[in-house]
Amino acid sequence: MDLHKDQIKLSIIVSAYNEEQTIELLYNELKKVLNEMTINYEIIFVNDESNDNSLNILSDLSQQDPQITVVSLSRNFGHEATMIAGIDYSTGDAVICMDADLQHPSLKVKEMVDNTRVR
Repeated sequence: MDLHKDQIKLSIIVSAYNEEQTIELLYNELKKVLNEMTINYEIIFVNDESNDNSLNILSDLSQQDPQITVVSLSRNFGHEATMIAGIDYSTGDAVICMDADLQHPSLKVKEMVDNTRVR
């Protein structure tokens, strides 16, 4: 069976460690890009035991937006482990991993999906 891009579900995995300053900005940028794409998606934020206000901000966002899942690790496991945890929780047909520190531009999500060949 062939899937078209408008039929896939995209999982965005976001690693967060002490990112209270950037989480909401990243969230707003991602939502804008994803909503313009009219794609089915979920955003999974993985909190790598931040010791700032990151988890509270993520919890608030997840209560406001049903497309957000928050996974909070029991201790700081590091970047690779947060990505694996996010992938384990994902339900999408495709996964894009990014960091919460804004080093990955949200517009690249659209570019990656547009350049993906779906069978």
